[in-house]
Amino acid sequence: MVQRLSVRELRELSARNQLRDVVPFAALVQQPPDELRRRAALQQPRTVVLAGKPQLARHALALVLGFQDMHVYPVGAGPDRLESIGRAPENDIVVEDPSVSSAHGELAWQSGPGVVAIRDLGSTNGTFINGAQVGDQYAILSDGEVLSVGDAAFVYVTIDSLEGLLRMGGS
Repeated sequence: MVQRLSVRELRELSARNQLRDVVPFAALVQQPPDELRRRAALQQPRTVVLAGKPQLARHALALVLGFQDMHVYPVGAGPDRLESIGRAPENDIVVEDPSVSSAHGELAWQSGPGVVAIRDLGSTNGTFINGAQVGDQYAILSDGEVLSVGDAAFVYVTIDSLEGLLRMGGS
């Protein structure tokens, strides 16, 4: 099973320069409900911009503004490794949300840790990347894209981007 962390714990690891020990490749960062993100954005005096990563910039607030208790799942155990995602406790990534199927999807690391793909395992409520439904064929996830399993949404963030966001947030 993948160790679930909070944003607060990520900040602590970053402050101790131990982030890469726990998150060697990438992470799935839980997104707060849209209404909470909207309210936080209205209170933010500046715009967060990351060159070349508009999707990631759009969701950066979820990491850097007070969403300390959002769940973070380090992912990427290495090439040719599969990681299951679902509600059942035997999954590698356990998402405790009623909209998530027991065996919802599967992450596959292809060509080493740099390329990750996801496929749906016949879930009831679907698997989506940036709102586009993923079927039973693998679809590649890119840095900053939103992965939704049922109603649970996560941003896929590489370790380099994650370190940058945590530095911006004043870890």
